[in-house]
Amino acid sequence: MFKDTGGNDAASILLNLTDYRVIDATQEPAGRQVLIEPKATEAACPTCGVITTRIHARPVHRVKDLPTGGNDIKVLVRKRRMACQETACERRSFVQTTEQLPLRARITTRLSQKLVDEMSCELRAVSRVASAYQVSWPTVMARVNMVGELVGNVDRMFIRRLGIDEHRFRKVRYARGRTGKVVRIEPWSIVFTDLDTGKILDIVDGRRCAAVKKWLKSRPRYWRQRVQYVAIDMSAEFRKAVRENLPKAKISVDHFHVIQRANLMITQVRRRRSHEVLQRRGRAADPAYKYRKLLTCNLENLSIRQVERLKLILEADPELGVIYGIKEHVRELLKTRDIHDFQSRWAVLEKSVKTTKMVEAKSLFRTLTAWRRELLVFIRTRLTNARSEAANLTAKNLKRIGRGYRNHGHYRVRILLYTAGLRPC
Repeated sequence: MFKDTGGNDAASILLNLTDYRVIDATQEPAGRQVLIEPKATEAACPTCGVITTRIHARPVHRVKDLPTGGNDIKVLVRKRRMACQETACERRSFVQTTEQLPLRARITTRLSQKLVDEMSCELRAVSRVASAYQVSWPTVMARVNMVGELVGNVDRMFIRRLGIDEHRFRKVRYARGRTGKVVRIEPWSIVFTDLDTGKILDIVDGRRCAAVKKWLKSRPRYWRQRVQYVAIDMSAEFRKAVRENLPKAKISVDHFHVIQRANLMITQVRRRRSHEVLQRRGRAADPAYKYRKLLTCNLENLSIRQVERLKLILEADPELGVIYGIKEHVRELLKTRDIHDFQSRWAVLEKSVKTTKMVEAKSLFRTLTAWRRELLVFIRTRLTNARSEAANLTAKNLKRIGRGYRNHGHYRVRILLYTAGLRPC
């Protein structure tokens, strides 16, 4: 038995647009169609503020809304064009608007919010989100850009420890310049990260010192004075930009890149010895080439069998044994926790390098000497660029799953929105 619902408007309740009421609902061959109009019968003139109830016209516009009942629904809005009754007002008429459907809007506010939520919730392609809600690609990106600009306001953030790193924005391209010469174009992006939270602060198009300088100079003076530490890889250009624009900040060099340089030194010696002894490059039959990965591994992480293989390689070539010992001295140097131990390990490393004539070892020691001050900061703080590397991985995953971007502005806003912590799901 049906109960009397009184004055309840069931259709308006189901549509759930609180500022509108349903006038008519029909089932068309193309789908369902709903005609709605604002509940308020009066509105204030946006110019003079005088409230009027006089209606000048009732134009009907089609807008896009969320699917209702599992299927898309065609929403027609009967807007009221109100006539301003103030004689001194320059505006003769205006369109009545609501928060759910602003002026000149073709999609509802809740659909706009849903599009932003979908883009910030997971790494999805823009085309997939647009197809799911039957809107265009530019419509989705327009909403993302609006929210992304609000999220990416770095000047209002309190940053104490800053991370700077770079990654490739897109594939390498070749183009012909004005002189007719083919040039190689490597599109790189610089990522600025808050090392306390891991949040991406901004992504700048470029790779060199000038891009870092420009971004730091654009920050307010009070923002730059708050930064206490900056973690970077072994990039002299980044170090120069930080020293010029953040003179009070201390720079810490990431220890991963120091070990990477030491492993590169071993690889260079192994290749050189192969050409000197065998007059050719290494082959799979050569133990030094077959087990070359053992030379770059941590000794304490090797199994007994791997240690035995490593001993055979080092005993067969004295120079490899010496260079491997220098690499281990570098590792022991980075394990220290105070200045006294650092100075002791540094003296051992320096003595080992001076006793050898290998140019690879001397080149590495010159590099470490140039970065000694930054190494001391790392020893005291243990501040690394790990969260910047994680931010780079997030950006790369978004680029792969999101099918990539050719516009750096869209790429930047999408990453800022995804890492802003606004994901409701």
